[in-house]
Amino acid sequence: MVTAGGAWWSDAGGYVPGVLEALAEHPGKVVLRYPGTELTAGAYLRAVTGTYRTLRAAGAGRGTVVAVLTAPNSPDMITVRHAAHLAGAAVCFLRSTNPGTSTAMLPLTDQLGILRATGASVLYADRTSAARAAELAEGCGAFLIGPGQDGAARTEPTDDPGHVAPEHGAPDDLAVIMFTSGSTGRPKGIRKSVRAWEGTVRIAVETPPEAAEITALFSTPLSHSAGLLVDGALAVGGSVVLLPEFDADQVVRAVVEHGVTRTFMATTQLYRLLDHLDDLGHRDAAAAGLGGLRVLSYSGTSAAPSRISAALKVFGPVLLQLYGTTESGRITFLDPAGHADPGLAATVGRVFPEVEVEVRDPDSGAPLSDGQVGEIRMRSPQLMDGYLDASLDADALRDGWYRTGDIGYRDARGCLHLLDRVSDVVKVDGVKVYPAVVERELLTLPGVALAAVYGVRDTDGVEHLHAALTCRPGTLVEPDAVRKHISASLSPAQAPERVLVLDELPMNLGGKPDKARLREHSAATA
Repeated sequence: MVTAGGAWWSDAGGYVPGVLEALAEHPGKVVLRYPGTELTAGAYLRAVTGTYRTLRAAGAGRGTVVAVLTAPNSPDMITVRHAAHLAGAAVCFLRSTNPGTSTAMLPLTDQLGILRATGASVLYADRTSAARAAELAEGCGAFLIGPGQDGAARTEPTDDPGHVAPEHGAPDDLAVIMFTSGSTGRPKGIRKSVRAWEGTVRIAVETPPEAAEITALFSTPLSHSAGLLVDGALAVGGSVVLLPEFDADQVVRAVVEHGVTRTFMATTQLYRLLDHLDDLGHRDAAAAGLGGLRVLSYSGTSAAPSRISAALKVFGPVLLQLYGTTESGRITFLDPAGHADPGLAATVGRVFPEVEVEVRDPDSGAPLSDGQVGEIRMRSPQLMDGYLDASLDADALRDGWYRTGDIGYRDARGCLHLLDRVSDVVKVDGVKVYPAVVERELLTLPGVALAAVYGVRDTDGVEHLHAALTCRPGTLVEPDAVRKHISASLSPAQAPERVLVLDELPMNLGGKPDKARLREHSAATA
């Protein structure tokens, strides 16, 4: 349907019309690729229109929440979000709370908990999720829609959005409820307003693109940062390649096959990609066919300087490290020049222009000077409005400032150094040890693939420092050698009392080493 002002979405307001207008300029261009699927811009627009029409018929609008359950990283995750936001509705995603991978689906009871907590009135499910969606809809009373499964209102591509006009939510309206497991392992719902969400999208769109046309590859969940980056690529006329999960070999193949110019991944996934290229004998990106990459951004945990150095040698000046949280949005960045500066490689870079950061005493909250170690606090226009469980807000939000729970300091150049999480600091014989610092040093040892360092209390309540690590295939790391290396490179107090060499590190819902399970394992094998 075309209105006097143009396409039916033209006067809707918000970020979605800008994305759709960019797509409408080249309707025959393939803009989204997913295993077994290629969508042209025209097909995508019809999918959004058809989904919008069904959502409206199901009662979606301002003040309602649309829940989404699909195969990992399905293009439907973007389609439904765009359609819901044109209707003025908020969205939440049900498959997973893990920002690194969504291949493992949450249990039914957890998904029901999310539906009930958010009050979602409409549930969109693709064909792969039909059986689970039927159980969920029955359990919470949500109106089920999708592309044709039994008992669902059918969504079909169309050019006709129906008779209900789009709505743009007010700045304080709810736009997205994102879920994160956090450091506790318990999923927490994070409320993002229209103002905060659209500000974040605007940043993604306004990021200066490389000179050539963008082809972006994403394998991390679209329910988190990757979804915003998809908008940024599409809004400037680029195309997007989606993978269900991160697999180093598949990533390399996709970059080569589709001429990918930018990608985003978790820090640990960058390590896996480096190891994969090394196993193949490729000393640089060009040798692997990855010479077309112009931006390789990564986030999740601060990177080990030794790995940064190796990545710089392989990929060249294309690395962009991002530090932020689901609650805060972006906080700092380390650009390609920073990666090449030995004085900056151990930092997470400088604060983004629209962000304010302070380092404060964790107990008193008093501001600290440069060089003094304390808790990182921040505020910005992209900050969450609060948690779905409002009782959590008092600890996290103070006078408009968000307590990140990260320990670090700012140096004289204005760069932020992260040491660890407040909750992970271990006291060994009265000395504070930051496990993340030890982990980064462990990764300098030849053969070490991943490492986790954590505190274990004995029956007297005394803390002991333990470490668990995995090795690359064909290598052997001796625990005694590990302890000697840490004692010499850091200090004897930072040397793990016990080192476990495991086939695989257990991971929590946030995609990070599960230190609670590792503590249990250490106790069970003592």
